[in-house]
Amino acid sequence: MKNKYILILLMLALTGCRYPFELDTKDVKPMAAVRSYICADSLVTIDIDKLVPLSQFATADTTLVNPHYSLKCNGVEVGCDESMTGERRLSLRTDAFKSGDRIELVFESDDTEMAMASTVIPDRFPEYGLELCRSADAQRVLKIRYKDDPDTDDWYAAVVKWNGLHERYVGLEKPEIVEVTGQRIYPPTGYNDLQLEPEAYSPIIMSFKGDFMYIWKDSDEEDDEYDLCFNYRSQWGGSTDTVKDAEVQCTLFKLSEEMYRYLFSEFDSWNNPFSEAGLSSPAFTYTNVKNGAGCLCGYSVVHSEWVKDDLFEE
Repeated sequence: MKNKYILILLMLALTGCRYPFELDTKDVKPMAAVRSYICADSLVTIDIDKLVPLSQFATADTTLVNPHYSLKCNGVEVGCDESMTGERRLSLRTDAFKSGDRIELVFESDDTEMAMASTVIPDRFPEYGLELCRSADAQRVLKIRYKDDPDTDDWYAAVVKWNGLHERYVGLEKPEIVEVTGQRIYPPTGYNDLQLEPEAYSPIIMSFKGDFMYIWKDSDEEDDEYDLCFNYRSQWGGSTDTVKDAEVQCTLFKLSEEMYRYLFSEFDSWNNPFSEAGLSSPAFTYTNVKNGAGCLCGYSVVHSEWVKDDLFEE
């Protein structure tokens, strides 16, 4: 991917970077936007809005006119609790689905075409083991070793949180020791910079429910091992040097293909290595909603045991 960026940058430098064009939206009709991340064994929420062309945003009516829908699990109609946010968003809530369930949504209103989307809730993350160690450049690494099925295409993700003690110095005569719980970790600085080295650490990371989610697919890691490099930080700032007696917990995700592709497209859109040079690369948004936009997707989660960080003692 990095080599692709370098090639595009060279092409832009040779040919120029301004491409004027006009968007003809006069015949574009409103469409439904579906947003739902469905977690196995958890209550389900599906939000539906109406999209209008950007050029008509100031004058277009975004009210959902006579909305109606069908939600099925394994071909059987599912009952939902409905609520409206004003007249512009329909929220559907229903009981949990299980791994392996196929979810199908059909939605339309008086001024939108029929939109359809489906996904299958994936199985749990496979058998795994965790090891906390250091990389060659002394960064903290959580090694995730797992048993991937070589006969299937699978998509994974991980989120890490930590508990421990944090030393506060700012504005204090003596350091204050504060206990912190459930803090998110941070990726290494520069992980998303344009890298020339083929083996440079450049993971796919997206924000998910306020945490940094590391995302990968099984074909990216042929040895069934994922290295998650991270740093500590608390709400008071600071670095690893001001953190003591820490322990980490890893939440492991198995993603539906739709969820992986949607998150990857968001990553590709927001992480632009040309921004500091005043350039912008094309980016496309993935959707699995036919005649609509957004994503109906699924995932499952497994929470690891807490792992004590003994690297402070080295």
